[in-house]
Amino acid sequence: MSLLIAIAGSYGLAFAQDGVILSDKAGWHKIAEKTVDFSKDRDEIHVIGKDKFSAIKFMVTDATINLKELKISYETGNNQNVTINTPIKPAGESRVIDLDGGERELKKIKFVYSTVPNAKEKKAHVQVWGRKSEAGRDKMGSTKSSNLKSAVTTTTTPNPDEESSNIPNLAIVTNDKTGWHKIGTRTVDFIKDRDEVTVVGANRFSAIKFKAIDAPVNIMDVELQYASGDNQKTVVGIPLEIGQESKEIVVDNGKERDLLKITFVYKTIPN
Repeated sequence: MSLLIAIAGSYGLAFAQDGVILSDKAGWHKIAEKTVDFSKDRDEIHVIGKDKFSAIKFMVTDATINLKELKISYETGNNQNVTINTPIKPAGESRVIDLDGGERELKKIKFVYSTVPNAKEKKAHVQVWGRKSEAGRDKMGSTKSSNLKSAVTTTTTPNPDEESSNIPNLAIVTNDKTGWHKIGTRTVDFIKDRDEVTVVGANRFSAIKFKAIDAPVNIMDVELQYASGDNQKTVVGIPLEIGQESKEIVVDNGKERDLLKITFVYKTIPN
């Protein structure tokens, strides 16, 4: 049988803490974006997926910011510190920042900035872009992180008529619009009674629910693990018939939280 995992959430930020990259074509790719305010002066982005780049740059709209310094962390564990200290006006962009050693796998980008006060009190909207080169692609035209592609889904509403397929333990969510979003489907058997999905990307949600396809299933217990390290356990214990959805499992009294992992205990009902 197949079990559809659907997630609902609304988002209060213009960008998620992770930049999920799906393409390895040569050229510039938008890694992430957000609206920055007048008080917070430090942000960071975790780069996931096809994360090999040769350079990065920042683009700004709506208001001027002073981009002060960057700390670029690579998958190898070493870092590159860059001093900018240059105001970037709306519709402007920073200089191109070449990465040490050419095409490198990015892990994290930290940046320090300040929004320049303006008469209309507009907040600056910042985009981070990365450049890929042909030299960083293998003969098949993909990076070593291409195995993540199978986990990506941008479906915004559950559809029981979709073709079912297994998803790996890593689920990448790329859409942060308000509403229901499908993380993926998993085929569960009559023996294994526990499964888990690690959620990365735009992973802030307010509720989750399950939906059965092909055969009945009893979802017994669900544990949500948040990125902050704390957990939420919920007893469900209600059989789901084919096409039936579970009750909504509210995340932390309706708060939006960054999900790290969903663990669920189930029993497939013989048919």
